[in-house]
Amino acid sequence: MRVAAVTVFAAAGEAGLMSAPLKALNEQLSMVEQSVKAAGKVTPGVYATVQKMKGMVEKVIEPAIVEAHGADQQLVYVTHKEVLACDTSYQSFVDNDIAEGWAVLNKTKTEWSGCEGDVEVLKQRFAKCLDDRDLLVQHNNTICCQEFAMCPSEGHCETVKLDQAHVGCDYKSKKPEECFAHAESLVASLEGYFIEQDARYEALRLQCAKFTSAVKAKVAECAYLQEAVNAKVSETNDWAERFNNGGEAFTQKCATRCADYKTCRKEKETQYLKITGPCESGDYAAGNGCVMNREQDRRNEWESTQLIKCMLQHYCEGGHFEEELLEKCKKQIKSCHLIIDYPKVPELIPCEIPTCEACPGCDECLDRPYYQYETPCYSNGPANGCVSVEKPECPGWC
Repeated sequence: MRVAAVTVFAAAGEAGLMSAPLKALNEQLSMVEQSVKAAGKVTPGVYATVQKMKGMVEKVIEPAIVEAHGADQQLVYVTHKEVLACDTSYQSFVDNDIAEGWAVLNKTKTEWSGCEGDVEVLKQRFAKCLDDRDLLVQHNNTICCQEFAMCPSEGHCETVKLDQAHVGCDYKSKKPEECFAHAESLVASLEGYFIEQDARYEALRLQCAKFTSAVKAKVAECAYLQEAVNAKVSETNDWAERFNNGGEAFTQKCATRCADYKTCRKEKETQYLKITGPCESGDYAAGNGCVMNREQDRRNEWESTQLIKCMLQHYCEGGHFEEELLEKCKKQIKSCHLIIDYPKVPELIPCEIPTCEACPGCDECLDRPYYQYETPCYSNGPANGCVSVEKPECPGWC
């Protein structure tokens, strides 16, 4: 059974999906069929036309289809690569910027922790220094008050008046030497007492001077420790502020970068899906539509041209189209090489937005009031007699 040229094209595919060269081939095939019918045989002119049509398939239509396939495949790869570029950029941020940011923050926190530990050690030393100082001050005040009680000031030490020492001596009958010896005998018993008191006073004076010097040294030591503590507190608070500010900036940077990454992925994924498809049908001949649609249309066109090419060969050999030959040609046609590879869009990379707990600051150390008296225990003495940090009067126990 013979087959008309129109039947071949109907089997090849819809004419509306044909490219311009294929449509031209269709027209030429119809003309060949009409010439053969008019002449009753394949003339040399018809044979030449058929050969020309085969050349058009092999040299124009087939290369154009393969080239269009390659262009679409490249377009898919390029568009997919733009999606991956979003991931590559963000992964680089995670591997480098975030890692570096954590390293800086961890180093800063280590510095803060070290300073905080130093502050605690210095505070303990300062507190012990204050306890030692206060104990020294208490001993100092006790000893110096005892010294003051014995001799408030030079020329005002303990005295004994002997206004009646002349009693019992008759100056008329006694010689002056005898009366003096009598008076001397009355105070002879006090000699040991004043020697003992003088020794006791000298011991108290030396102890007072010793404790006063020790107190001054301890006060200076405590003042130095207080400055050391507060200097270390200031350094610690600087590190804490640096960590807290750095942590906030780091978190904000990561959040912004994450938002940018998601925006990039959304835009590039939308573009990728728009280019690849599926989509509504477009004008294949004009190259419209998405890649998936063009891929199918291109495979249809390839199969159509291959069917025509096969039938033209048989036409030259037999001078007509046969149904069996048509079916045989159909079975030989393959278009797998025109299948487009559509790379899968990977899952979003999970965003890393760190949360940094703030490092607390440290409070400075304050001295506590104490009472130290170099010349203590005046009840109504000189204004500068009592040297005190807060209160000029003597404490009650003094």
